[in-house]
This record gives sequence, structure tokens and C-alpha cells, in this order.
Amino acid sequence: RMERGHIMDIQVLEYIVTIADCGSISRAAQKLFITQSGLNQQLIKLENRLGIKIFERDNHHLEITPAGQLIVDSATEILRIRRNTLTQLSDLQSSISGLISLGLTHEHGIDVFTAIYQQFHQRYPHINFSLKEKIVADQYQMLGRGSLDLGIVLIKKLPAEIQRTLIREDLYQEDLLLGIPLSHPLASRAVPLSAGKPLRVIDLHLFKDDPFALIFKSSTMRQDVIDPLFEKSRFYPHIMLETAMNNALATLVSRGFCCTILPHSRVLASSHRDECAWFRLLENPTWSVSVVRRKDYRLGEATRYLLELAKQYGRSMEEQFSCHSPGYNR
Repeated sequence: RMERGHIMDIQVLEYIVTIADCGSISRAAQKLFITQSGLNQQLIKLENRLGIKIFERDNHHLEITPAGQLIVDSATEILRIRRNTLTQLSDLQSSISGLISLGLTHEHGIDVFTAIYQQFHQRYPHINFSLKEKIVADQYQMLGRGSLDLGIVLIKKLPAEIQRTLIREDLYQEDLLLGIPLSHPLASRAVPLSAGKPLRVIDLHLFKDDPFALIFKSSTMRQDVIDPLFEKSRFYPHIMLETAMNNALATLVSRGFCCTILPHSRVLASSHRDECAWFRLLENPTWSVSVVRRKDYRLGEATRYLLELAKQYGRSMEEQFSCHSPGYNR
């Protein structure tokens, strides 16, 4: 018989949710700043009190049980409600404090956060952040479970099944550019980025015989933008490399190994940008950098200001992109 009553406090809820997120007691202990043995003892104590196994585990593997999944889901929801309540209470106080759990995509999300953090911190010095670098699909799952408050993601559109529970606010839209080596026969057609003028447009099909290096295949950018682009161009390229590092792609192009397709912001951020030739594409592929949250997430005063700063950053990025777009007059 499962013992009823006061069996779990908030700290224990945070322990089991963190173990589930990390998939490992040792990694969870590091994240929680407690010893592995201490965390393991807390888990054993809770499992004995409930009379069930939350996780099946051995020396090399940890897997959540069906009963454990129910507990983790419930614990995550309790923690989300607690955060919402504390946010509302904090807004009633003169000195706002709290914790924002923020998901960041690699590079783009980190750029947004680092660009706005100092200004945010000046106004709300008692707000702390729990930052989680995750791909878009993982952020959707964590937002759905309530273990993230906000996520900075790169999207073409929200999947239909996600739209029922999540809402997006776009920060900026950017186009994707084709990068080719300066030694390529077609490089002479390019307008240098440093000229601050609109880039020339070129047909992707002209590069059907060239090798490409691209962002990794399971990424949102590949699945929603780049791969469909090749389908429309009636060819699929020989791929030299797939990577999570956009800067590595620009490096390979600058060394003459291959072509690539990169978001405009990653081109501008690359130290190799002037060592490549860049073009806009006939199809004008675009996507959005957006903030995603649950529809029932309570936006407090501090989170509203965070979104305002993020949108200001987005407008500044679109201004940088504009000089390379058609219709720009200097």
C-alpha cells in the first residue's frame, strides 16, 4: 500500500525532475551542487516511502519507470505552478526576485542572451537564470513538461501538435545565404559583404556538382529550410561534413573545400566572412528566431522586460541584414 500524506517536499521534487532531465544521477548531482551519494540516498528514501521504483538503474544506465514518469510529470507541473505563483507574488513586491529557466539554441540563443543580459540585470539584479542549451525539439519537450519557462528557438513554423500548448513571439527574421570559396569560378559574380550593398542573387542549381558542408541533419534548419531548398532545386549535394558549428562551415568554405548555406547572422559573426563569396538565393529562404513559451505561463514584469529587450535586439539584427537586401539605398 502506498503511504499517503506529506511524502515529498519541493526540494525532492526538484531532485527527481533534474535526475530525469539529466538521465544520470552523477550529472544531476553536479547540476544540483550536491554529492552523488547524497542524491542517491534521497532517491532511495523517496522510493522506499512510496513503495515503487522511480528509476531502474545500474552502474552504467538509468531509465525511468512508468510509475516514475507519472511522478516526474506531476512534479514538473507542481514546480511550474510554484514558479508562476512566485512570479506573481514577486511582482507585488518592490524588489523583484526569482528564477527564469531559459532554453537557448546553440549560437543564436546564446547571442541573444548575452546581448541583453547586462541591461536586464541592471534593472532586475535579483532575478537569476537557469540556462539550458538545447536543440529546438528538446526545448519543445521541456516547455511541454514545464521544466522550461521560455525557449529561444529557430523555426519556420510551430508544428501543428505544438501550437495547442505553446505560443511564439518572433524576435527577428533572417535569410539564409549561400557561401562559396573565393577560388570558385562563380565567385567573381559576388558583391563583397564589406561593400555594404545588396548581395547578388544566384540559382542554387548552378552548384549541383559542388561538395557542401551543412548544419547537422536533424536540426530544424536542415529539416525545415535547407533540405527542402535542395529538393526545389532538383538535386541533393554531396555532403562533405555535417556539424553543429556554423563557424566551422564558414572556415571550410574560406579554405576552398566546399560550399555552404548559413543564416545571415552567422555569416556576419564569422571571422572568415570576408574570405568567402556570399550570395542570396532565388528562393529567398528565411526563418525566424523566436521566443516560445507555454500558453499558461504567467509573464511577470521581469519576463516582459526580458522579451522587450530581446525584440529590440531582433530589430537591430534586421537593420544589419537590410544593407545586403534588395531595395537598400545607402
